[in-house]
Amino acid sequence: MRGFVGGIAQLGERLHGMQEVSGSIPLTSTKEQCFAMHKLGVISVLLGLAFSIVGLVVGFTLAIGSGTGEQWFTLVPFGFVFLLLGVTLTQLGKK
Repeated sequence: MRGFVGGIAQLGERLHGMQEVSGSIPLTSTKEQCFAMHKLGVISVLLGLAFSIVGLVVGFTLAIGSGTGEQWFTLVPFGFVFLLLGVTLTQLGKK
């Protein structure tokens, strides 16, 4: 997504015998968007790990103890979705 947001540097060319090319620095930057995407990815990875671990630990603990831990296991797929989303966002947010 880095290529779709931020400013575009424009090159100017003068043609009067000797050609020169000059560049301009755009006023907007993509660094802030990349940092925000990376940060959101890290948060998503941490949430995914927490959902997966809590779902497995509490689910197995209740399943072994009283046999009623099935609803906690539903957190595990959500954890995997957050993990996949987080890894994707951190990779897209790389500089």
